[in-house]
Amino acid sequence: MEDLKSLTVGQILERGAAQVPDKTAVVDGKLRKTSDELHRITDALAAALADIGLKKGDRAAIYMKNSFELIVAFYALQKLGVIAVWVNSLYRRNESEFILNNSEAKAVFIFSQQDGHDYLADILNIRRNSPTLDKIIIVGNGKNQGVYSFYDLIASGHTKKFMHPVIDTREDLAMLLYTSGTTGKPKGAMITHYAAVRAGWEYSLGIQASSEDIFIGFLPMSHSYGCGSILIQPLLLQATVVLMPSFEVEKAFKLIEQEKITLQLAAPTHYILELNHQKRQN
Repeated sequence: MEDLKSLTVGQILERGAAQVPDKTAVVDGKLRKTSDELHRITDALAAALADIGLKKGDRAAIYMKNSFELIVAFYALQKLGVIAVWVNSLYRRNESEFILNNSEAKAVFIFSQQDGHDYLADILNIRRNSPTLDKIIIVGNGKNQGVYSFYDLIASGHTKKFMHPVIDTREDLAMLLYTSGTTGKPKGAMITHYAAVRAGWEYSLGIQASSEDIFIGFLPMSHSYGCGSILIQPLLLQATVVLMPSFEVEKAFKLIEQEKITLQLAAPTHYILELNHQKRQN
């Protein structure tokens, strides 16, 4: 593989679109997107985000479950040089408010409602007392000042252009990954573009992954393990990732069979649940 030192996270998609444009990159339920389609959609969102004022060095939070929309949001931010701030989708107001304020996030991506929780209501309440947060990008329904529709932004962005910033992969941050805060308040670990790309590549060396693999993606991408192994690794390798918003054993079995999954990166608990499941054939 070519030297990774100069490759930014956003350029991962550019490489894929140039080298394997027609290969399926992401599967999310019935939705399937090729490398070229993913690149074009993220370009459109990046252009729209630049148009509403986001620029290199700003921080924007992603507060979503694993989804096609999460992937598009992340890579659009990377193309702009905007620092992605991860917020676990299971967090509720207290946890998310701390991270949004501590990171000085100017924007946040959310599903307006998901799994019975009203994310938009929480974020609107948080924004009232936030010194920096003013843009809310939503998938779903909801209107308010400073609230933008995710898919409307993409639609408008197809007619716009944006300036690709100069990014120093060793110095410029790609993301902030917050620690659990077990013995104190969480801290934002600063991850450069070089570190993010290199982590994805190192995962592939450990499991001998290649462009021929098909990954199942249920590890939360807001976590360092899921981010490196599921969000970055497959697209860096020009492989395919099949998404699951959350882990369920039987659904995982069905996806593995249906999509001919070749690689499942998981925690020990996931494997134990699968091995002990009553419907597993011995």
